[in-house]
Amino acid sequence: MVTYKTIVVPTDGSENAKRALEHALAVADRNQAELIVVHVANIVSAISNFDQTPISGGYVSEQIAEDMEETGKEILNDVVQEIPTGVKVKSVFEVGSPGPALLAVAKKYDADLIVMGSRGLGPLKGLFMGSVSSYVTSHSTCPVLIIK
Repeated sequence: MVTYKTIVVPTDGSENAKRALEHALAVADRNQAELIVVHVANIVSAISNFDQTPISGGYVSEQIAEDMEETGKEILNDVVQEIPTGVKVKSVFEVGSPGPALLAVAKKYDADLIVMGSRGLGPLKGLFMGSVSSYVTSHSTCPVLIIK
């Protein structure tokens, strides 16, 4: 029988991410696995949406970065509060390109499984879109469960 000890669950607050968490919790419960809940802020993508905005001294990019970090950590805190007591959980906030960042977290924590939604909230809200799930599926060294 296959057992999972460490499950990575990316989250952005979307409905698909919430459904993915439900599935990850079911798998974690059966295997007494630890959940690694991850939020990745793609600041480069967010800043590129402001390419027509004059940026003096980097203030706009700094403010975007701060806002994205605050939002990401709030999302992580909300998700962690929904996890039943007795389930081991770590929350991880990363900055970078979502696909590679998720795989780096999975490698760092020696994940046995990644459970993620197929689509997220879009370029400014979460960045877990279909292209990210495709990237993770094709580059992961561990099994990936995609939830619709």
